[in-house]
Amino acid sequence: MKRREFLLQGAAGVAAAGLAVPTLRASSAGKKPGGKIVYRTLGRTGLKIPVLSFGVMNTDSPDLIKKALDLGLNHLDTANGYMRGNSEASIGRVLKETGMRDKVVVSTKIWLSRDWNTGAFTAEDSGRAPGANADNFNRMLGESLERLQSSYVDILYVHACDNAGMVTFENTMNAAVKAKEAGKARFIGVSTHTRVPEVIRAAVDAKVYDVVEAAFNFQRDDRDEVAKAVEYARENGVGIVAMKTQGGARREGDPAAFPHKAALKWVLQHEGVTTTIPGMSTFEQLDLNFSVMADLALTDEEKKAVQMSSLHHGGFCQNCGECVAQCPSRVAVPDLMRAYSYAEGYGNFSHAEWTLGNLPADRGLSACGSCSECKVDCRHGVNVAGRVQKLGRQFRQYA
Repeated sequence: MKRREFLLQGAAGVAAAGLAVPTLRASSAGKKPGGKIVYRTLGRTGLKIPVLSFGVMNTDSPDLIKKALDLGLNHLDTANGYMRGNSEASIGRVLKETGMRDKVVVSTKIWLSRDWNTGAFTAEDSGRAPGANADNFNRMLGESLERLQSSYVDILYVHACDNAGMVTFENTMNAAVKAKEAGKARFIGVSTHTRVPEVIRAAVDAKVYDVVEAAFNFQRDDRDEVAKAVEYARENGVGIVAMKTQGGARREGDPAAFPHKAALKWVLQHEGVTTTIPGMSTFEQLDLNFSVMADLALTDEEKKAVQMSSLHHGGFCQNCGECVAQCPSRVAVPDLMRAYSYAEGYGNFSHAEWTLGNLPADRGLSACGSCSECKVDCRHGVNVAGRVQKLGRQFRQYA
């Protein structure tokens, strides 16, 4: 059933969604040119940032970055690999040109090699990913600082920790701690797409991290457990930055196809979430997301849209990993689905290609060619075979 047809049906079944919408208590707000800015404090860091930040993942447009800063969005989130480094470089040029470096919170991330069989970091190179060791960590941080034209970042993340063991992997954790001690990072953290509650709790319990950047949206089956982990982080002074708030749904066409604004509001009802970092690539997207701060409370219509849309989330990969065991070649299906989301949901073909290129050949798209038909049957309704076929047509160099 098409999403629009689904949403246009009556309210029957809304209660069956079981989707709690938490009550939002008052938060501090101020006025800025362009509209209202709602601020929250990022855990024990003391950083006061808007609840909407700019995820500079899908663009390297200086004009869009400048517009975000003009609106008062003082937190820019990027990563070493975004836009082949052009994301960081564009931020660096804008901050140099405007002289705003000391007024902006800049975060970046370091993505290092993992063993695709054990699900752990590995010191050895894998695919195009450098091994997870201190030398590579420091080298990539140096590249990021050079592009950003800064001697430090405000937040430095160990990127894409998929389990508790990756959070406490000594090579990366110690390298991050030393970067903070050296003044190259004011605060450190981890980011996570998978096993989010587990990773958040592990980061809190490690007692060295200040921030966790976590995938969180109303489409997640584990949203209640994520919410509990977010609260655990808040109680222990660890800041939470929410990503994937719209679940990779493309903001195009009929707005009724997906409740983008409501999805963003839903995440912000959780007070343990300090800010969100939707990836914006157009001025229209920036304006729409900015308008959320005018009133964070969900309207009755928005609550209904969120609840009804949560009943049908076949387009959203949960990163649960159950599909890997179904695949005879043990292909890294969640990573393929993430690449598909980058290409089709975000329109970011560069990062989709980067994601595919970091997979070992025997776990990537080319391994899918050994099967006459896909054996994976996603219990969440994701059309894995169809997405793999489309990736194969779009990125023939990896098929």
